[in-house]
Amino acid sequence: MLSIKKHNPIILLTLAFIIFMGYDVIFDMILSLFHMLIVIAHYLFEFFESSLDSIVEHVFHTSRRTTQIIVFYIMIGISSIAAYFIVRALPGWFRRICKRLIDYLNDKKLQAINSWHKQTLLLKIKFCSEIIAGISAMLFFALS
Repeated sequence: MLSIKKHNPIILLTLAFIIFMGYDVIFDMILSLFHMLIVIAHYLFEFFESSLDSIVEHVFHTSRRTTQIIVFYIMIGISSIAAYFIVRALPGWFRRICKRLIDYLNDKKLQAINSWHKQTLLLKIKFCSEIIAGISAMLFFALS
């Protein structure tokens, strides 16, 4: 079970405001990070291929074309073995992730229910009115 933590409402409201007002910037930053990871993976692949070319050429004293064919089949073999082990591990990873997500969601649902039951009637009414006012303000700003 996850521990119950108290969060500062000002920090939560600030984060919600940043996400609500700057979702396009956040999405662009995530895509840029993803692109950077792909570029790094490409550079690593090229470095590995070039190093393997040099090793095969020096060890076997082959021509450039023959070296490229040998390196291609070596890399296909390594990729096939790696893909085989990843595919075999995927069901276990998926089950563990699903179990953790279900446990996390059940814990958060119980926390919300317990928090709601602990509130007085006045605080419940205040909370509902704040939600209605917030939704009204969002609709007003979005549609005006």
